[in-house]
Amino acid sequence: MDIVYILKNGVGADELRYSLRSVCKNFTFDRVWFAGGKPEGIEPDCYLEIDQEGRNRYAKVSNTIRQVCETEEVSDDFWLFNDDFFIMKKISTIRPAVKGTIGHRIQDIQTKHNGATSEYARQLQFTIRELKARGYERLDYALHIPMAVNKAKALEMMDVFPGLPMFRCLYGNYWHLAEEVRPDVKVFGDEDFSKTSSLLSTNNESFRNGRVGEYIRSKFKTPCKYEKEAR
Repeated sequence: MDIVYILKNGVGADELRYSLRSVCKNFTFDRVWFAGGKPEGIEPDCYLEIDQEGRNRYAKVSNTIRQVCETEEVSDDFWLFNDDFFIMKKISTIRPAVKGTIGHRIQDIQTKHNGATSEYARQLQFTIRELKARGYERLDYALHIPMAVNKAKALEMMDVFPGLPMFRCLYGNYWHLAEEVRPDVKVFGDEDFSKTSSLLSTNNESFRNGRVGEYIRSKFKTPCKYEKEAR
């Protein structure tokens, strides 16, 4: 299976560089694709240049995924990655997982923001309505871990939910993928994290200034084949 990184235009290389080091050391894959952005100093196996369009960043991601799924050269099944996903231990696969329900995710967000509703929470609320209207479960697949995607199945789902964002939640619920319930691995700021987890994810602050970023950088000091200076 190929790995496909969905990258926004102008994306930086810091987290992506270490994500690539982690997959080269600890994961089994065929080729690495970048879809969308391509930062200086890093060369994937394949690059899909995409004019990212959409009313917001969530729609842009979904439109980019559609173009990936319409690209014949991408493997029929591929791993969907973000630039802040890290494989911390040697693994050969990643099982589909949920954290709970989408409704619980919205409650967590509102609690964190003192009752306010963020744009992300609004997109999740819209996703709940659309799934419920069509009789599907509303499980939260929006974990910050790689997801295995089948191109044909993804295109079928996107035709049923045309133009809708929140790809992971829609794809997972449409195809009933859940195999396990697990906590999210996203680390914010300087909060605690598990050094025993095989998967980790960061945000800009936690990667640059948090203990988790320091830990990830200490684990993957050696450049990988996708970094120009390593060639």
